[in-house]
Amino acid sequence: MVLQNDTSEMANSTRYLDKISTDELAAVVSFYVLLLLAIVTGNGLVLVAFSINERLRTATNKMIMGLAVSDILVGFVSIPCWLNIVISLQSRFPVSFVTYQVYITFDIFIGSASILQLTALSIERCHAIVRPLLHRTLSKKVYCVMVTIPWLSAAIIASLQPVQFGRWTTIYTLLMTTTCFFIPFVTIFIAYLLIYRYARCQPIAKHRSERKAYKKDLRLSVTLAVITCMFVVAWLPLFVMTLIATYNPKYIPATEWAARGLQFAKFCHYSNSALNPFVYAFRNNEIIRTFRYIANRLLCKEMQPALPLNRSSTYRKSSFSKTSERKLTNSSIGRGSTKSSSVKTISIKTFSGSRRSTGSLFETLDSNSNRRKNSIPLIMAYSIV
Repeated sequence: MVLQNDTSEMANSTRYLDKISTDELAAVVSFYVLLLLAIVTGNGLVLVAFSINERLRTATNKMIMGLAVSDILVGFVSIPCWLNIVISLQSRFPVSFVTYQVYITFDIFIGSASILQLTALSIERCHAIVRPLLHRTLSKKVYCVMVTIPWLSAAIIASLQPVQFGRWTTIYTLLMTTTCFFIPFVTIFIAYLLIYRYARCQPIAKHRSERKAYKKDLRLSVTLAVITCMFVVAWLPLFVMTLIATYNPKYIPATEWAARGLQFAKFCHYSNSALNPFVYAFRNNEIIRTFRYIANRLLCKEMQPALPLNRSSTYRKSSFSKTSERKLTNSSIGRGSTKSSSVKTISIKTFSGSRRSTGSLFETLDSNSNRRKNSIPLIMAYSIV
C-alpha cells in the first residue's frame, strides 16, 4: 500500500525498506517465514475440512471458504513477493519492474477481495438474523452473486493500479481507501449494530428448534464480527501510512523508524490471514471435529474410521461410531398390547463425543397383518432391552 505509488517512481516508493540492519532483516525474514507457514497450514486445513465434510457446505460457509482462499493466496503470493522486495533492497539489488507490479497488483486484489467478502458476509448475517423467514427463501443464485461480486470488484480495483500516472496516483489511493476500507467498515459496523439491537429485543422462541437455529445464527454472527474487528485492526495502520505517504510524505521520512513502522504495518495486515482459521476452529464445533479427524488420519498409522459426511444418510458405518447389535425377539411393544411382534435385528449407532445418533428407526412387523407399524425411536431400544 505504501508501495503502491506511481510506478515510475518505484525507487521513491521503496525508499523505506533499505534502512534496517542485517540483524533486523534476519528477524523480519524469520517472522515472515513462520507467518507464511501458519497461513498456508491453517487456511489449507480449513479448505480441506470444507472439502471432505458435507455438513460444512452451507451457503454461508461457502462464503467463508472464499475468504479462506484469499487468505491462503497471501501465503502463496503476497508474502513471498514482499520478502523478495525487502531482501533485494537490503542487498542493494534493484527490484525488477515485473516483480514490483505483480506484488502490488496481487496485494491490492487479495486485500480488496478479503474486505469485500467480509462486507458481503456481514450483510448476509444481518439478513439472516433480522429477516430469518425471508432469508431461508434465498436461492443459490443469490449466494453465487454474493460470492462473485467481491472477487470481480477486487479484480477491477487491482487492474487500475498499473495505469497510475501523475495526479491519478492520489486519486486512485483515495478511491481505493474509500472503496476498500471506509465504506465497507461503515457497512459492517451498521450490519452488526442491527444484529446486536435485534438480538436484545428479540423474545425467546417457544420451540426448541427455533431457539437452536437462532443461537446458531447468532453464534456465527459473533464469529464474523470478531473476524471483522481483527481485519480492521490489522489493516488500519497500513491504510493510515498509505494516506500519509501519498498526500504528505514529509511526515514519513526515510529513517529506520519509518522502515520499522512499515514492516509492522505489513506484518499486522498479513497476520490477519493467519488468525482467521483459528477463529473458525475455536467457534465451530464441526470444524474442530473435522480437524481432529484429519489429525488422526495424518498422525495415526492404523486405519481410521471414515468421517460421516452425508447429512441425509440414515444407516451407515462410520469412523466416529460405536456399533452394538442387540437382538429383540417375541417382545411386546407398548403397554397393554396383546399382540406379539417380532422385531428385526438392529444396529444401534451413536457418535462418540456427540449427542446425535445416526441409526435408522427400528421397525416392528405385525405378525397378523405383516404390515409395518409406527417406528419406534432408537432411544426406546435401550429401555426395551
